[in-house]
Amino acid sequence: MTALRKTLIEEEPVAVETTRRATKLYVVTPETTVPEEHRNTLKDVVLFFLAPFIGLVYVIMLPVAGLAAIAVIAGRIVAKWETAKKIGMALKPVGLVIGAPLVGLAYVVLFPFVGLAALAWIGGRAAVAR
Repeated sequence: MTALRKTLIEEEPVAVETTRRATKLYVVTPETTVPEEHRNTLKDVVLFFLAPFIGLVYVIMLPVAGLAAIAVIAGRIVAKWETAKKIGMALKPVGLVIGAPLVGLAYVVLFPFVGLAALAWIGGRAAVAR
């Protein structure tokens, strides 16, 4: 018998004419012994240690997001001009040539971390499923 399963044995008569009694087995599943307030303790501890880093990412990305919003607004205004459209069409291949190595570098630098995070996620789900 495992610790998670208990058997409850009761004796009930099988038939009226016989004096033999058969055993009846019940599987009793125990309720969790962890109190409700302690179930998410590990998640809370991990979030406690990650909170400064999450805040740092917000602080670093806020100016970048602001500059990106300004650039989008300015780009929409400039896109209405006919000469800007012609200049943009001429500079598009140049931008792609400059941007392609940067995108490749970003893939090379970031994908090992993305792969490790994916492995940790799958491993964590498998560990919890047991």
